[in-house]
Amino acid sequence: MSVRELALRRWSAQRYDRKRLLDMKTVKTLLDTARRAPSSYNEQPWNLILGLNFDETHRKILETLIPYNQNWAKDAPLLAIMIAYTRYRHSGKPNSARQFDCGTFWGFLNLQAAEMGLMCRGMGGFKPDVARELFNIPEDYEPLMAFACGYPLEDFNQKPRKELKEFVFTGEFGKPFPFE
Repeated sequence: MSVRELALRRWSAQRYDRKRLLDMKTVKTLLDTARRAPSSYNEQPWNLILGLNFDETHRKILETLIPYNQNWAKDAPLLAIMIAYTRYRHSGKPNSARQFDCGTFWGFLNLQAAEMGLMCRGMGGFKPDVARELFNIPEDYEPLMAFACGYPLEDFNQKPRKELKEFVFTGEFGKPFPFE
């Protein structure tokens, strides 16, 4: 399947089949693919706290979510918190690309999940301070987001996407690039 085909079939499920647990091979494939994402200076600032198949870590990650997300995420067999290292290892200076790099990791993970019949959903609705406390996250690391992954219980429901002319410009901001 091409990358375009995967992108077209990827969507953010909100209902998961809690009876379909994820095996270690599946999880390793997801993460091994995602770790191959490019990053500034090859720093790979991404780190994950991973809860799998309703283990104790899964329960603790649920505690970091806002109530709305707790309501549905409890059924996803994989819950994780994405944490970025905030500095460049080679210089000690702040890594201003860390969120972009972690987002690229997230994108790779989503495409791999789609190929495997899994769906993921990112959540900004979580409490970084609670995550920091529950998981003893060091000061130089930033909890960015939580996400859920599993086999969806709902039909494909990709939301509408902006047209290219709405966000691709030329010459100046707001002047659409002439694709046609």
